[in-house]
Amino acid sequence: MVVFNIVDTIKLLSDTNYWSRARIAKIWEYPTNNLFNLINNRNVNMATLILRDTYRALEKEMESLDKLKRETSLKIRDAASEGDLKENAEYHAVREKQSLIVYKKQLLQSHAPFSIIENGEIKTDKVEFGNKVTIREEGKDEPEDYYLLGPIEFELDLYPLIVTYHSPFGQAVVGKKIDEDFTLEIRGKKTKFTITAIEKISAE
Repeated sequence: MVVFNIVDTIKLLSDTNYWSRARIAKIWEYPTNNLFNLINNRNVNMATLILRDTYRALEKEMESLDKLKRETSLKIRDAASEGDLKENAEYHAVREKQSLIVYKKQLLQSHAPFSIIENGEIKTDKVEFGNKVTIREEGKDEPEDYYLLGPIEFELDLYPLIVTYHSPFGQAVVGKKIDEDFTLEIRGKKTKFTITAIEKISAE
């Protein structure tokens, strides 16, 4: 396990639309009050778990966002030179785009520090971070594959059906073995789930 802290201090956007752009988490994803971790806390136990392959993808994403930010800054300067900003639709459109870029970058940064999990550390005798877990929901014919990962994998949308390890669903499934059951209350109804397979997540 490698603990790595990327990037500096976060400055929140002053843009009044900043918070309204936040993606609303699905019922099985992380609660919104955990969206921003305390970046100043360097305790290993508070670090965000992340796969090695995900960390590489995160580095590329941050580079891409930095490039986009530089490009939009130039476009903002050019649009501003066109005259009255109140009537300048292009200027406002580019400013909006840059706000979204800055928001996404800060959101990704906010999950630092990171604890990088190597592929060799992931086990399959029971459910843990880095597993693809096949689960059958009571009343359904076919099981579904869930990827037990963290907020960075979720934000980068790297796998088909991600469940974060600190979500209610994730917490319920962690530590379970094949053929074990667990029950969750979803939309006021108790639903039973059964683990049918546990695999390592591999790069896709």
